[in-house]
Amino acid sequence: MAEIKFIKRADLDVNEWDDCVQNAPKPMVYALHWYLDALCDNNWAALVYGNYEAVMPLPIKYKWGVPVIYQPFFCQQLGVFSQTANPPSYIDLIKKIPFRFLKVGLHLNASQPFPPGLKTRTNFLLNLNADYEMLFSDFHPDARKNIRKAATAGATVRETTDFKAAIELYKEVWGLANPHILPQHYACFESACAAAQLHQNLFCIEARLNDTLLGMAIFLKNHRYLHYVCAAPTAEGKKWGIMHSIIHFAIQQHAGTATILDFEGSEIPGVAEFYKKFNPVEERYGVYSWVLL
Repeated sequence: MAEIKFIKRADLDVNEWDDCVQNAPKPMVYALHWYLDALCDNNWAALVYGNYEAVMPLPIKYKWGVPVIYQPFFCQQLGVFSQTANPPSYIDLIKKIPFRFLKVGLHLNASQPFPPGLKTRTNFLLNLNADYEMLFSDFHPDARKNIRKAATAGATVRETTDFKAAIELYKEVWGLANPHILPQHYACFESACAAAQLHQNLFCIEARLNDTLLGMAIFLKNHRYLHYVCAAPTAEGKKWGIMHSIIHFAIQQHAGTATILDFEGSEIPGVAEFYKKFNPVEERYGVYSWVLL
């Protein structure tokens, strides 16, 4: 078995890193070096197996001066990304996290078996390789009704480049419900979206009725995944169930491709039921937490 090394961000070969992430079974945008740089304000390190045959990002922050490893906002999963058929296990990797990190909290993707007894959470995935009509026919009747109602009323859904407006709408609609997401977190996410747009990994949608904004959404995209990372309806948009139309547009634009729509899941029953209206499959991701007392 090749060596597993803990490597600081400054010492990583970012080209080798991104090649590994992009060739992994789950090549998530969250783990690309430029996304982590922006989202973590360059404060991250990694475990690297062999010659970048497998990698595991480790975002770092300081709590009362003590370094901890954490899961950033707007980054649902990290974990191991491997381009080898026999990568190290999560247990092997976790053992290599230096003991100076007195607390570790990470969400692990399902490309590897999880350590025994690990807590898991729900994610929802929809493979878009079928044609649009087939995908649409599998939607819940309530979703199809709302999509048709909004379209009949003249609502338009289109791609936009204005991700900043989408973030502001998210803060306006969901900010009070997420007080733990602070201004600096939104600022880092805005930088991450700017980087994603520069690398052509951003897909942003807006819905309007005449000149009235109904809702917006930000997706991260690559050759395999479309991550539903940030979205919100306006008060008027809620009346039209506009988020059905926004997700419908994303599906319509990517139908018949190898893309997987990653809803990012939710442990909130109402949100989970909304995602289920599009007929996704359920996948579990791991939640690893460790504290040295």
